[in-house]
Amino acid sequence: MPTLRDKLKSYGTKPDRPVVQNLTRKTPECFRSSEETPRPHYGLPDVLPGDILYLLTGQRFDDVPLERLLFLDTETTGLSRGVGTIAFLVGIGYFQDDSFIVEQLLMRDYDEELPLLQTLNQRLAAASVLVTFNGKTFDLPLLQNRFLMNGIRTRETEKAHVDLLHAARSVWKLRLKRCNLAALEQAVFGWERQDDLPGSEVPKAYFRYLQNGMFGELEPILQHNAQDIRSLPLLLSELIRIYSAPLSASHLHDIYSVGRVLEKRGQYRLAHKCYRAADAGSLSRLSRLSLADSLKRLRQYEQAAAVYQQMIADGQCDLLPYVELAKIYEHRLREPQTALTLTRKALLLADPRDENTMEALQKRLLRLFQKTGGK
Repeated sequence: MPTLRDKLKSYGTKPDRPVVQNLTRKTPECFRSSEETPRPHYGLPDVLPGDILYLLTGQRFDDVPLERLLFLDTETTGLSRGVGTIAFLVGIGYFQDDSFIVEQLLMRDYDEELPLLQTLNQRLAAASVLVTFNGKTFDLPLLQNRFLMNGIRTRETEKAHVDLLHAARSVWKLRLKRCNLAALEQAVFGWERQDDLPGSEVPKAYFRYLQNGMFGELEPILQHNAQDIRSLPLLLSELIRIYSAPLSASHLHDIYSVGRVLEKRGQYRLAHKCYRAADAGSLSRLSRLSLADSLKRLRQYEQAAAVYQQMIADGQCDLLPYVELAKIYEHRLREPQTALTLTRKALLLADPRDENTMEALQKRLLRLFQKTGGK
């Protein structure tokens, strides 16, 4: 695994004599900057309801005061989590009084990593819940590795965590397909970043800075990171709004997707409302199938049968509603004659080239003949 020194060597820098200021300071400190924006801009409640955070994450939460959240994002020397990858910039955000404060901790050279991590550890210790975008997979494991490499014993990266990437995918992936932060900003908030540095260019820009010592190389990275931090509470606010009132979502795809999450979290009644609300146009079949599957899992077989029957009545006459209805009538409602009629219709719709389906239907037909006396 190439180290930072190896990467610098590939850029033509002599690793034994890095061209960076302040290398010889006896008490190095990382570079720190901060900015403030008005708290109301983000639309978050003073206390985040634990039940809504559970819907977002699947983790149990108590209610969380807004000031106890810490938003976090890193910029790194590579995309792997190996020991050679370093988080040279850590952006954090937190609410204080009437402001949202974005603070950035920058490692200008090797000797500043330790003070950066020490300062970060203090910020982590003061928070109850971390909020990231893909932090579960990348940022937090990487930071934990760097803490260990620098001899800092801490478990602050293991505290309660809201990863907005996973929460966002659950709501918007069906409609948007791509759920990176820039795509969500454009689709959900209606604005697009201007002159934003692509993430793939961040390590190169940092290495150029280490070569020439020109702080201007870092400005686009700092701007990119600060925008990431500012977007996180906005994204959290929108997710809380949607889960607080799922039927208010602007797109049927999003209502359906929230229904899937609600069902997974055990909120069946509200999930069924979402499926019914999304029952229109191209989503009709998918919504009805999800509703019927959920009703079957709850052993509400008559209600599930009614959904399949409505699909047939509305001309959604592919094979599946007949097959599922036949199963319900045979095994749950104990009406083999109806099941036999449905299985015959299913055989007419089945593709003769689908040997597995044809075999299963023929076996069911034979069994039902036996149960009904061949009628």
